[in-house]
Amino acid sequence: MSASADPAKAPSLAQRLASVELITFDIDGTLTDATTWWVGEGAGWVQRYSVRDGEAILRLARAGLPVVPLSRNGTEAARRRMEHLRRELDWLGVKDKIAAVEAIAARHGGVAIERVLHIGDGPDDAAVFEHVGVGVAVADAHPRAREVARLVLDAGGGQRTMEELELRMIAAEHPKLVESQA
Repeated sequence: MSASADPAKAPSLAQRLASVELITFDIDGTLTDATTWWVGEGAGWVQRYSVRDGEAILRLARAGLPVVPLSRNGTEAARRRMEHLRRELDWLGVKDKIAAVEAIAARHGGVAIERVLHIGDGPDDAAVFEHVGVGVAVADAHPRAREVARLVLDAGGGQRTMEELELRMIAAEHPKLVESQA
């Protein structure tokens, strides 16, 4: 019987968080509260992002964790925010998140899918949660996403979700994050 088949031998959530080697994240409903505003032809649709989430993304990346947007959102607002954070743009506007997470893991040195964490809020993220090692749903995620996530955050979309994730990974004693704190 494998460790995954025997719940007593399955890694704890803390162990899973501590073993993460790659983070992917949804944008709408995760980094934002899923609200958009039309501000006219000159600017189009705009979204509100938390500066503290951006800072958490940059800290996670500085600690040596690839932090990659994986989103159906391909809007100019999302693209500009990700450019500002110096994130990869190849997986904005994707239709198949499972294929994309596989490609992201391969690009980042063949990271084992069990060591990938995906954070999101929608039914399409729920499918990714079931595929990766750690699925993380925001507090106000779609019911299916909350149901299959290994971790449901206290924060809702756009309410410093990446900051909460970073703090939970530090509490789980993720070696790269603990080292970066020293």
